[in-house]
Amino acid sequence: AVIFATTALWWWGFGMMMFKWTPEPEIPSNMEWKGITNATKVAYSQVFNTFKEVKKFKVLALFLVAYLLFYDGVNTIASMASAFGESVLRIDQSMNVLLLLTINIVAVPMTIVFGKLADIKGTKFALMLALIIYCFVAIAAAGFAPLELDPNTDSDGDGVPDDANRYDFTFTYNETTELYEMETLYNRGYENWVGETASGDAEFRNNFQEYFPAPDYSVETSNESSIGKGLLVCLFILVMVALLGAGMMFIQKQELGWMGVLAIVVLVGVGIFGASFLAGQATQSDNEVKTITKDNAASIVTNFDNATDHRFSIIFVGGPQSGDAEVGERHPTQVDQGGPIDWWPKTVREYVWAPFGISVSMQWIILGMFVGIAMGSAGAQARSMFTKLIPETRTSEFFGFFGFLGKSAAMIGTFLYGIASSVFDSRVAILSITLVILAGTFLTSRVDLEEGIRVAEEEDARNRGQTSE
Repeated sequence: AVIFATTALWWWGFGMMMFKWTPEPEIPSNMEWKGITNATKVAYSQVFNTFKEVKKFKVLALFLVAYLLFYDGVNTIASMASAFGESVLRIDQSMNVLLLLTINIVAVPMTIVFGKLADIKGTKFALMLALIIYCFVAIAAAGFAPLELDPNTDSDGDGVPDDANRYDFTFTYNETTELYEMETLYNRGYENWVGETASGDAEFRNNFQEYFPAPDYSVETSNESSIGKGLLVCLFILVMVALLGAGMMFIQKQELGWMGVLAIVVLVGVGIFGASFLAGQATQSDNEVKTITKDNAASIVTNFDNATDHRFSIIFVGGPQSGDAEVGERHPTQVDQGGPIDWWPKTVREYVWAPFGISVSMQWIILGMFVGIAMGSAGAQARSMFTKLIPETRTSEFFGFFGFLGKSAAMIGTFLYGIASSVFDSRVAILSITLVILAGTFLTSRVDLEEGIRVAEEEDARNRGQTSE
């Protein structure tokens, strides 16, 4: 909630600066304000009319079809990245935050670079290059793979294998209590890894669950926030938004220029830091150590050969079962699972990831860098190209339709991803999205910018002539 609130403030603050300081060309209009109801009717009727009139602008219509395709693909990859990372690569959810941070850090300078490239080689060339890079991103993502788990290598000689913390369930022997203490990957707990009723986890539950610490799938757990505490948190967020918003509006009224921008950044930063600090203070950590006996540990090891069709990994460190480990056949490190393109991530891991020791987390950051290169640049160049193809006298009308089309661009790719992942797997699904982007790129290559600009200028001349009369 804090993240959403501070993000809203960030957009609000810089949006207000744009509305206040960005000059807008005067466009003649005979329309009069007749209330919100009339404005709503006019807006929707205008979208419908624009849709009908687009056929008069054939070059623009072709570009909009191309935009619908490639932006659909871009949106699909962005929306499915989290699910892909979770299911295929077993990425920690916190890595998605770093992914977004990396994308935005890289996108800012690369948007400027592609802007310069557009000045030299043309907007269409820059847009197509960004889209081709995005296709490369999808191909590279399909080749991502976690490094293989090694239960034996112990570089520092402390008795704990180097990869012990990469296993889903790590049981470490306590010499004092003579019990095995369980740790789970990313501290998510048994319940958040193994589904209570999921059919895909049935074999794991049937063979191992009775020997694990008793799981608790109940909704109500101790130390969780009550409804009253939740309401207080919501109230705090509302007060924080109001105070920061008022501060931002005050700074904007002072006409401080770039100092005002810096002051707003600092103000929002202080708000984020304060909210994070309070959230950290409010977090109650569960220090309960879950354990199993040596007999239960022996039973788990005994069942290793009886249960292989699952997606989890187990390792024992120390004690009678020291060094015993199990990796299910559907675990993310088992890349070759019968998929049509499993050879690709297997090859890339063998010749790139493993020799250079590039973990899946670092692969995720590399993905963010390449997405950052292409994503912001593709969006900026697409808008720039669209601007060239529309009449200046109907800018608001066409950009409204452009925005409507952008919000609709999340159907083809999502449908294709769902079909491909159901019939094949997620790697094939992510690759299938490149077909949508390539189709949009091909149509973009067929757009005649000069002709489109000429038609837009003729429409402007006609509209300005009618207005002057």
